[in-house]
Amino acid sequence: MTELAREISKLARAAGAPSEDLTILAEGNAAVFDRANDRFLVKASGVIMSDATDEDWVWVSASKCVEILEEAVKVGVTDKLNSALNLLLKDASTPSGKNRKASIETLVHAVAFHLMDANWSLHTHPTPVVAIAASKRAAEHYSGSLFPDESVICGPVPLFLPYAAPGLELGLGVYQGVLKYKDQFGRSPGQIILGNHGLCTSGKGSDEALATTKMAVKAAKVRIGALSAGGINFITIEAAEAIAFRPDEVARRLMLTTEKNGK
Repeated sequence: MTELAREISKLARAAGAPSEDLTILAEGNAAVFDRANDRFLVKASGVIMSDATDEDWVWVSASKCVEILEEAVKVGVTDKLNSALNLLLKDASTPSGKNRKASIETLVHAVAFHLMDANWSLHTHPTPVVAIAASKRAAEHYSGSLFPDESVICGPVPLFLPYAAPGLELGLGVYQGVLKYKDQFGRSPGQIILGNHGLCTSGKGSDEALATTKMAVKAAKVRIGALSAGGINFITIEAAEAIAFRPDEVARRLMLTTEKNGK
């Protein structure tokens, strides 16, 4: 599994590049699922994305993460479950077997793998996204999509979640939010906006997760521009759905998120 460590290090360095303004210092993290072995690589705590090496990732049990999340759905966030999560994170190990603690936001990635059929998961803190997510009317500003490519690449409707403390509270919020979204729309969200926090994207491949992140950042900048010009005018949900799932656009999305091609 050395190849997975190399690939996720490449993704982290791309997302952590200062020119991208997606993360700064130790912000953000990423993960990749080893589905056959019920585990995933996630960033070790405190690692700077732009400096990530193959030994800055740790293996975590996917099923144990899901067990904690499903128990939290039943009983809420408890000291017992927080302790179980902390133990799980502390018990993680690098590809070479060195013990290192996993990121406090590990459960966010477990949700992507368990509920969203993803193989790659990316969490960033882009300045324009956080600016909107920290605004008083953030949920309203993320209640629809603004232009065709946001609908195609990020999905017709973003999932906005109110602020939750990193750790079990955040993981539970994302887990419940994705379940509710899937019940309502019959599919997984393309972009998850964490109130006062950041952005989560995922995909079958690393290129899809990163491309979706970049489009979500553009969409946040468009929101800021629209608000400064008098207010946001969303595409109707019917129009957003129509363009997002039109066969030619589905094919173009595949090209955009795997080969960086355009129209």
